Amino acid sequence: SIMKKKRISTYITLLTLLSSMLLYSPTLAAQEKKTTIEEEKVPFYQGTTIGVDIFGLGSKIFGGDITSTEISVEVNLKNRYVPVAEIGYGTTDTTDDGTNIHYKASAPYFRIGMNYNFFFKKPYLPGFLYGGIRYGFTSFSYDVDAPTMKDPTWGFPEIPFSYDGIKTTVTWAELLAGIKVNVYKNFYMGWSLRYRIRMNIKKAEHTEPWYIPGFGKNNSTNLGVTYSLIYKLPF
Repeated sequence: SIMKKKRISTYITLLTLLSSMLLYSPTLAAQEKKTTIEEEKVPFYQGTTIGVDIFGLGSKIFGGDITSTEISVEVNLKNRYVPVAEIGYGTTDTTDDGTNIHYKASAPYFRIGMNYNFFFKKPYLPGFLYGGIRYGFTSFSYDVDAPTMKDPTWGFPEIPFSYDGIKTTVTWAELLAGIKVNVYKNFYMGWSLRYRIRMNIKKAEHTEPWYIPGFGKNNSTNLGVTYSLIYKLPF
């Protein structure tokens, strides 16, 4: 849709602006003369960061149907490979204006994966431009109900449509690109743009979830964004 294309364009523009901040920081002119990573020994362990995603909270504030937030832990190895673990919580309680179908779900979700820093040869840069992969998992229950359905000719019988506590399990994969920029001492901020591919879903006999915590609206693929405030642990 046109709106979806505009959102994608906005996300790409934000990532481009952040990458410009990373590449053209005023502190880099003198640092460009430093030796490259091949000429120096880089310690294996480069630090651990903890990030909090606030994009999902903001989407609710601006009128969205979904609220989510998550915490990520990243371990920097050789300034190149970054194993990541993410845990979050997603919730929705909404009614469709057109169909009057009401859907409610709340649950934690989990992801594990790896980021790859494309600028690993430039340790003097104030951040990362990276690509990554994730494996996501959630197991939850949801409620769905709608107005009673009637025969259009006779008006009966009335068929109820209300299901509570339907259990399901969903797994998915994510391909992502992102940037993380140092803003002050051990504090960073970062964006990531994520293409999500649903892998397995446990379906009920009469219905399936409209929203999947950590994945988004229930489609075969989905596009997601994170905006995180990040702190590098001082050890």
